[in-house]
Amino acid sequence: MLMQAIRDRAQSWIAWVIVALLILVFAVWGVNAYFEPESDVSVGRVNDVDIKLRQFQNAYNQQRARIQGQFGSNIDPALLENLVSKDLVLQSLVEQEVRVQVAEDNGFSIGDAQLASFINQIQEFQTEGRFDRELYEQLVSRLAMSPAQWEFEQRRALLLNQPLLGILNTALVSEKNVNNIVRLRDQERSVGYVIFPLENYLDEITVDDSAVQEHYDRNLEAFANPEQVSIEYIRLAMADLAAKVDVDEDALLASYEEQAENFGTEERRKASHILIQVDSDADEAGLEEARKKAEEVLAKAREGEAFEELAKTYSDDPGSAGQGGDLGFFGRGIMDKSFEDATFALEKGQVSEIVRSGFGFHIIKLTDIEPRKIKPFEEVREILEQEYRNTEADGQFFELVEQLETAAFENPDTLSVAAEVLDMEVVESELFSRTKGEGIADNPKIRTAAFQSDVLENRNNSELIEVTTNDVVVLRVKQHKPSTTKPLEEVREQITEILRKNQGKDKAKSSGEAFLAQMREGGDPTELATGLDLEWKRPGFIGRNDDSIDRSLVRVVFETARPTEEQPSVGTFQLPSGDYAVYSVYEVRDGDPASLSDEDKTVLKDTQIRVGGQAEFGAMIEMWKQSADVVLFPEQL
Repeated sequence: MLMQAIRDRAQSWIAWVIVALLILVFAVWGVNAYFEPESDVSVGRVNDVDIKLRQFQNAYNQQRARIQGQFGSNIDPALLENLVSKDLVLQSLVEQEVRVQVAEDNGFSIGDAQLASFINQIQEFQTEGRFDRELYEQLVSRLAMSPAQWEFEQRRALLLNQPLLGILNTALVSEKNVNNIVRLRDQERSVGYVIFPLENYLDEITVDDSAVQEHYDRNLEAFANPEQVSIEYIRLAMADLAAKVDVDEDALLASYEEQAENFGTEERRKASHILIQVDSDADEAGLEEARKKAEEVLAKAREGEAFEELAKTYSDDPGSAGQGGDLGFFGRGIMDKSFEDATFALEKGQVSEIVRSGFGFHIIKLTDIEPRKIKPFEEVREILEQEYRNTEADGQFFELVEQLETAAFENPDTLSVAAEVLDMEVVESELFSRTKGEGIADNPKIRTAAFQSDVLENRNNSELIEVTTNDVVVLRVKQHKPSTTKPLEEVREQITEILRKNQGKDKAKSSGEAFLAQMREGGDPTELATGLDLEWKRPGFIGRNDDSIDRSLVRVVFETARPTEEQPSVGTFQLPSGDYAVYSVYEVRDGDPASLSDEDKTVLKDTQIRVGGQAEFGAMIEMWKQSADVVLFPEQL
C-alpha cells in the first residue's frame, strides 16, 4: 500500500515530498476527491447510450441501503459485499436501459400531463387532499435531488412499465388450466397420524464424559470466543464544527438581501374546469360532437348559469366534477401545457374559450390568484443560518482534515500528536469483534479498518476513514484479544444437552420406524398407539393451509403419493422440534372448480394471466438484451 511504503521510508526526504504533494491534492480538490472516482466514466454501453459510473454508484448504494435495512447495521461487511453484487447491479442497469430504448423505439412515451397526473396523486405531496407544490419541492430536496431530476427518474420508471403493462394481460390461460389449479389449490386429504414426543426419551438418556469430550474436541470452532479489539480514535465531523460556529446576524441579513429572489414562491392560480372528454381513438365525427357539446356548455356559462352547477352536470372529470370543477391552486409545470397557458392568460373571474388537451375539451374559470411573494427574513432565517454555519465550517473542516491526516501519518504510533494539533480528544471504544460492535464500532467501515493487518499487527494509525460524507475518523488499536476456545467446563452443560437431544431424536425415530413396520404388517394404528400410551389422531380431511397440526407435517402430507383403493399411503417425518411423526393418507379429495363463483374464477384467471405475462415479459427482455449491442467496462467499477 502507498501509505505503508511511505511509513517504511518515513525518515527519508522522499517521504516529505510525497506528504507535501498529498497536502496539495487535498487543498485543491478536497477530501472527497481522494475517496471518490470520476463520476463521468462509463461503466457500460447499450447501443449508443452510456451507463455512467454515477448511475452505477447510486444504484449500488441504494441496493446496499436496502440490504442493510433488512439485516440491520450489524451485518458482517463481508456478507454485505457478497449480497450486493456489483455485477448484478450493472446487469440491472443494462436491462433498464434496454427496456427504455425498446419502449421509445416502439412509440411509448410519458407526456407532461401523464407525469403531472401521477405526481398529483401521490399522497405524500398533498395537503388536505390537494397537491402542494411547496411540500413537493421540500420532500424531493431531502433526497438530494432537484424536482427536475426526480421527475426525470419518475418519467423513466413510468416508461419502463408501459411495455410490461401491455404484455401482462396477453398471456393465454385456458379454462382447463384454471380448473386444474383449483383442483390442486383446494385439494383436501384425509389423514391420520401419531407423534412420538422427543421429551419422552430424554429422561432415560445418560451422556458420559467421554462422549462430551469427543464432541468438544471435534467441534472446537463452535466453542470459540471471537477475536476482539478496542480502539482509540479521533473523529472529525463537519456537522460538529458547524454547530460551534458563532453566527453573525449582520451576515445573515446581507445574505438574505443577496438571494431574496431565491426565497420567492411562484405565482399559483386556482381554477375550476368543465371537461368534455374525447377518446384517444375518436374520429372526426366524435371530435366534432364533443366540441359542439363543449360550445353549448360554454354558451350556458356565458349566459350566467352557475359554473359550479354546470361542472357538476356536464364535466367528465370524476375527480373535480363533484366539487363544481374545482382544481385548487397550482403553479406552472403541473398541468397540460395548453391548459396551463390558457389558465395563466385569464383574469380573475374570467371564463376561457374552449381549450383542447390530451384529455378532451376544457372550459376553464379562473377563481383566484396567489401572486409570487418573497418570504420574510424570519421565515428563512433558519435556512440562512445553516448555510452560514456550513460555509464557515467547510473551510475549517478541510484544513483540519489535512492536519489530522498529516499528524496521524507522521506519528503512526500515537494519536496524541494529532489530538494536540487539532485540540481534540482521543476517544476510546469498548471491545468489539469483526462482525459486531457498539457505538462507533457499529459501523462496518470502522470494524474493517481496525482488523487490517497494518493497524492490528503493526499497531500503526489507520488511514483516513470516511464514515459518511464530511465525517472522517483515524483510529489505532488499543487492546487486542485473540480468539480463544471456551474451556470444556464452561460448555459442558451445553454439549450434554446437545447430545441428549440427538440421542433422543434417534430413539424417537427408532420407535416411529418400528411403529410403521407394524402398520405395514397389518397392525391397527389406533390399537398400536394406545399400547404405547400415545394417540392415533384422525382430524379427517385437511387443506393445504390447515393450522390445526404442525405446518411442516401438513406440507409432507401433501407431498405424499395418492393412496390406492387397496391401501393408504404411509410415511414418517422428523418434525423441527425433534418429535417424530408417523402418518397415513387415506383419501384425496380434489378441489371442485364448479364451487367457485364467477367472480373468484375471474380473479384467479387474471392472476394466472399476470404470472404468465411476467414470464413472457422476462423472456422478451432476454431477447431484447441479446439483440442489443451491449459493452461492459467492469474495470471502471
